[in-house]
Order: sequence, then C-alpha cells, then structure tokens
Amino acid sequence: MNNDKDKIREVFEEVYAANVRGRDLEGYAEMYTEAALWMPPDQRDRIGIPEIVEGFAAQIANQDIDPTFIAEEIEVMGDFGYVVGTSHATIHPKDGSASKEVKFRAVWLMKKEQGIWKIDRQIWNSKPL
Repeated sequence: MNNDKDKIREVFEEVYAANVRGRDLEGYAEMYTEAALWMPPDQRDRIGIPEIVEGFAAQIANQDIDPTFIAEEIEVMGDFGYVVGTSHATIHPKDGSASKEVKFRAVWLMKKEQGIWKIDRQIWNSKPL
C-alpha cells in the first residue's frame, strides 16, 4: 500500500510537474486514463485524452509554467486512490511581460491501470498567495 502511495506522490509531485515544465504533450497525455475528466478553473471541462491535451496545449501556448507540487493527503483503495495537494507556480508570459506567481489547490482521483497510476479525475482552483 505504501508503494502505491509513493507512486501516486511521484506522479503528483514529479512526473506531472516535469511534463508541465517541459511542455511535453506526449508525456502529459500518458498520465491520464482514456475517459479522464479534466476540470480547470474558469474553463470548460474536458473529457478524454485528446481534449485534455488540447486544453493543456492552450494553457502553455503563450506562457511557460514552472510548478512545484506538494501532496498533502494520499489514500489508496484497491485500484483507486486520491491525492489532495497544492501547486505553487511561476508563470512566464512569452510576450516578455512580467512573470507572476500563482497557487492552486488540487484534488485528483487516481486509477491503477496495468500497474500504472493514472489521473482519472482532476480538479483544481486558484488560491490566494
């Protein structure tokens, strides 16, 4: 069970952040289940990997994002689990305007598929710094 928690923590804190920082659309896609639901703040929901990747590509089109994720709570129940945590990110606009700091609270429902923990439901909202 602890190994599962460690794997979920790795996806949340390391793999996800690296794919965002590296603007890696393929790596980003691989983190999700086929029927995943992506629920960003102030945008429409996206269902399935193609829509999620399209949404992520739009997010990074005009800016680079340098996030740090911290998992605060992880629970595992068989092949499902969840993680609650925070993200603090520096946004670097490509137009040369000033960078800004943002903070989010995130809740992810994880699903284990063929031994790999993937994001099945993801929601996050903005928080004050």
